[in-house]
Amino acid sequence: MPRVRGCTRRAAETVIASGRTARSRSVRLEPGTASHTGRIRSSNQDSVGLVDGLYVVADGMGGHRGGEVASAEAVAAVLAVFDRPDRAGLVAAVRSANRTILEMTVTRPDLSGMGTTLCALAVVNSASGDEVLAVANIGDSRVYRLAAGELVQVSDDHSLVADLMRAGELSAEEAAQHPQRNILTRALGIEADPVIDSWELEPALGDRYLLCSDGLFNELDDARLAEVLAAGSVQEAADRLVGEAVENGGHDNVTVLVVEVVAGPEAREGRRSAVPVARSERSTHSRGAADQARIEFGTALAMVFCLVATVVLVAGLYARQGWFIGSDDGDVAVFRGRPSGLLWFDPTFVEGGDLRLTGLDGPTRIAVDETIVVESLDEARRLIEGFRAAVEASPDDQA
Repeated sequence: MPRVRGCTRRAAETVIASGRTARSRSVRLEPGTASHTGRIRSSNQDSVGLVDGLYVVADGMGGHRGGEVASAEAVAAVLAVFDRPDRAGLVAAVRSANRTILEMTVTRPDLSGMGTTLCALAVVNSASGDEVLAVANIGDSRVYRLAAGELVQVSDDHSLVADLMRAGELSAEEAAQHPQRNILTRALGIEADPVIDSWELEPALGDRYLLCSDGLFNELDDARLAEVLAAGSVQEAADRLVGEAVENGGHDNVTVLVVEVVAGPEAREGRRSAVPVARSERSTHSRGAADQARIEFGTALAMVFCLVATVVLVAGLYARQGWFIGSDDGDVAVFRGRPSGLLWFDPTFVEGGDLRLTGLDGPTRIAVDETIVVESLDEARRLIEGFRAAVEASPDDQA
């Protein structure tokens, strides 16, 4: 199994690191990360990024290379932009990643429609000045906390089935088998001002956090996640989680980032504070309407391009449908397409050249000259053989 350790890059995985200068902090985290393409996918569209005090996982979506590019660009943007050590700064960095993806789709029409989930964890300062852990999330990549032997999902999934479960319309078992379980309701690269969830959590020595793409928790249940996450070093836990997810099916890319609080406050009597309700918000910064209008214009332009491309593709497919018999410089010939063409898609010559139009009887010659629409190439050949037999039976009538 290909592995990724620390900040190194290995084939088949996208790992992004940065040379950000480490801040002097009392809370310190130790990371371990691993990623695998899985058994089904041909490429790994997950990305993982880590610097001192900042950890990010993204799961891209989009045809061709779109998902791979989206996740890599999003992670790179968060690592580059995060410079305010508070929760708002982390959310702002995620918003910057969203703008990066939208702007790329304007300049790269081949990447139109790409997007990515993203979850991030960072050591930041609270409003009171204490060091806390900030979490940001959009999409269905997840953040878990393992504390005092209890595994808790910190983040909320932004997907259709998750919304239905929260509304009490689906059970967990029904959601796992739902045909639309992969439909996201939020992601980066989809809209100019997405809603991003964020949390602040109290760090405690020995607690472990798991950031992962859905390729992990779709293969392993919570009980097994907790068991593996608790054993060995963070790197050993990351390797084992990815390995077991692949062994259990590997239906998707699997990416794991495990971090442990190795320096920080002691837990109070072994208890941990409950995970608070997410703060869900849209942008409140003052980059102004012009910036948002520019992104919205670019998004609209990309959508128009996609619409035009779709119309052209459909027109081309329609224009290529059908067969007919017609005249090719006086020869009876078979053509594919529409007799009158469509837009700039003209019918194409398929075969002919051995039967002259002048040898046919009057009604047949007129019919061929005006084109005879047929259902298939075989039908066209049968009709032409009939024309040929009639000509050979009446040689005196040939011109």
